[in-house]
Amino acid sequence: MIFWGTDIEENTQGLDILGIRQLDQGLESNLVNGVTTVSARGRYFSILPWAIKTFYATALDRGRPFAPNELATFLTRVEFLIIAASRADPSQSAGGAILGSDVFADEMKAIAASRAVALPESKSSRILNTYYNPCKGLGLLDDGRIGSPVPYQITARGTALWEARQATLSDNSLVDLLFDGGILTKELATRAVDGFSLGSMAAGSAEAKLLREAFSSPWQTTPSHQSQLDQRYRRFDETRSWIQSWASNERASANRLLAHNLDACCKQKQGSPISLAWADYEWRRRHHFALELLLSSVCGLLQDIDTASPAELVQAARADLLRDPAALAEHWPDAPKAWELSAREAAASVPPDLMAGKALPFPAFTELRASHRLLGAFALVCALKKQTRPFRDFGPGSPVRSTSDLALQLIMTADETPFEKFIGTFMERCAIIPHLQVTLRKMSGGQKCSLRFFPDGQGLRLTANQSGAGFSNSRLDNTINILVDIGIFCRGANGELSALEAA
Repeated sequence: MIFWGTDIEENTQGLDILGIRQLDQGLESNLVNGVTTVSARGRYFSILPWAIKTFYATALDRGRPFAPNELATFLTRVEFLIIAASRADPSQSAGGAILGSDVFADEMKAIAASRAVALPESKSSRILNTYYNPCKGLGLLDDGRIGSPVPYQITARGTALWEARQATLSDNSLVDLLFDGGILTKELATRAVDGFSLGSMAAGSAEAKLLREAFSSPWQTTPSHQSQLDQRYRRFDETRSWIQSWASNERASANRLLAHNLDACCKQKQGSPISLAWADYEWRRRHHFALELLLSSVCGLLQDIDTASPAELVQAARADLLRDPAALAEHWPDAPKAWELSAREAAASVPPDLMAGKALPFPAFTELRASHRLLGAFALVCALKKQTRPFRDFGPGSPVRSTSDLALQLIMTADETPFEKFIGTFMERCAIIPHLQVTLRKMSGGQKCSLRFFPDGQGLRLTANQSGAGFSNSRLDNTINILVDIGIFCRGANGELSALEAA
């Protein structure tokens, strides 16, 4: 028998525990033409169509009917070979977002030590789940026809990539090895570098040229979908130009580009549609961070109190902050005075340039004690309200679609309510209630428990499942990596990007 309040035996850190991740990620996904938060390397876009067509052709030549489990094993072996070839490639870093590198770490160490290793017999391939939809979005693969025994079609674009790769893969024994299984040695892994290492695709190769075309030119689809497809490609082309405009003089990390672009748009130094679109994404992502910071403050306060109502949490935060009033002084000098002010006055006292131009994450806030994180979350939302006023389309009276909207609406309508009462409402409506609603809904659907706390009478009781403030991972770093892999950009020694003439 399990009783309410019993220790949780199986839990998870969880994703989107406030239910706002979809908002900022939805904005970004419209700008990167199918690139996801996990599709990080360009060569997978050519290897996956090649692998599927090669499996079909080999099975057909041998008179074997299509078997889904055999395809899964074949793709797992392709992944295995990609890892081995990438690690044997002197130009390729050990990591580099290589699928399955964690799963086959021991086998890769053995190959590096010149020990032979058997190719896997498992069917745990990640390449299909990770790259199928992105490949489909570029017109390289498609769903199988109704009634067809095979689940995936190779399109004209996918076939052209297959032909380009086949022309350079002179060692047919590798295909036999992938299809039948067998032993992989360090020598074979080295011979596979040119064809399978994620970092070895030459910018001038036919394979790279076809991938650049797939990312830059829409294919012909049905008239009802062509306009939408063309728009996706236009946005991606604008994103590519936008990346280049920012990345030429500094290390091209997504968080830096996003921070500097947001700051420029807030100061009205940038105003192009694509700059504003990325600024819209970034301020929403910062809102996400602020609200997760707010949630982490609730958890931190509960660690010291055990069980407490929201009002008692606010009282504890006030008492703790007054014992150490200088903790937020560098970021919000008037923070200690906030408890004596109205909500409007407290919001007005937040510096308008708080964290402007600085890249996520903000350790200066995540490393604060819980009571200070509470005020830090409030301050970040207040600052974003001020900074984004020149271009933000969300204002007082706008429809509230998410907890992020609600938080901004509360700040915008802050009045003469005492700050202590306001911050309690802010905490309850923007962290406590959304977390309980989202997490209990997920649990009711069969997902593992990711509750940070639960109601116990009039109070809240902490669970053992804790984590710090988070935010949505960006697709932008993956987009940059892919554009480098396929030869549109070249990354310099300091991380700066430049366009390649081959592109």
